[in-house]
Amino acid sequence: MRIARHARLIAFPFLLVGCKGTERIQGTPSDVVANLTVANMQPYITRSLTAQLAVDRWGSPNSRSTAGEVVLVYNVENAQKVSLGFPSLAGTIAFARVTDRTGVSTDLQILP
Repeated sequence: MRIARHARLIAFPFLLVGCKGTERIQGTPSDVVANLTVANMQPYITRSLTAQLAVDRWGSPNSRSTAGEVVLVYNVENAQKVSLGFPSLAGTIAFARVTDRTGVSTDLQILP
């Protein structure tokens, strides 16, 4: 018994080191998400866009809010973030904006 306890105490730090670097991964990594830019998202930000259509097109968002309004946030080029807001999971888009690394936000045009 005593040896098993010591073995666990010795092995535990090695297990933690093996997990290092995965703490920021959310969702499933995707080639689609890795190559996102504001320019290649813009043509698809239309009035008929829903949260589910956005996930189908661009993959799982880097973060999401589902309390009240649904906001999907995608990391894009130059440390920018594109936020897409929907009144509900089934509702069509209410707003789209891009935020730069300094926190300045600019509204994106929602196409007809």
